Amino acid sequence: MKPFIAIVCYTDENQHGIPSHILPIAYTTAIEAAGGIPYIIPFTRQIEQLSAMLQIAHGVLLTGGIDIAPQHYGEKKRDRCGRTNCELDAYQFAAFRIARESKKPVLAICRGAQLVNVALGGTLYQDIFSELSTPLHCHSGGECIPGVDHKVFIEPESKLHHLFGSTITVNSRHHQAIKTPGKDLLITALASDGIIEAAEHRELPITLVQWHPELMMSVTEKTMLPLFKTLIKCSS
Repeated sequence: MKPFIAIVCYTDENQHGIPSHILPIAYTTAIEAAGGIPYIIPFTRQIEQLSAMLQIAHGVLLTGGIDIAPQHYGEKKRDRCGRTNCELDAYQFAAFRIARESKKPVLAICRGAQLVNVALGGTLYQDIFSELSTPLHCHSGGECIPGVDHKVFIEPESKLHHLFGSTITVNSRHHQAIKTPGKDLLITALASDGIIEAAEHRELPITLVQWHPELMMSVTEKTMLPLFKTLIKCSS
């Protein structure tokens, strides 16, 4: 039987200003392409219901989205920090906690990676372009597009190195990034300017990537298929 992969969606206002569940189709098609059965976990304030919805999941996917409120990592919001939503944060933190406590495999993408890092006690750059003095030439806070545009350098003996080797070209679209890694997280990939691009948990099947592998899967680029297949394999 194919494993069920719970995709924790995010929320935003639609074109009419109505709060809505948001999930790009690329996430579900990537899970399907890797051999899993995706299902979407809606926003809820009822943690008991959230736990019930995640119970049938064999694995969990945490997606991209807006910025995480800096209060969660002990900072005041700076001018260059983007939109935040504390209710969305609370819902996704709870979903990750449930997944971690039950030791379900987790793949965390972009905001999802940042959220896992903060949940494990780490911190973020609220805006890498204004907080770092070193030149940053590999990242963008602009439109998230499928194409690739910069390399990441992968640590030997990491799970990512087993999948992709020492380097891979990705498509990061972000203005925040991991600053201090959370507890038990190993940094597994860096951009050439030193920005953390990936991490993995020392003991649990939790993988974090800052780039958008689902978008690379949505066009002709199939280099990211092993990443999703690993989630499916760990969930089987």
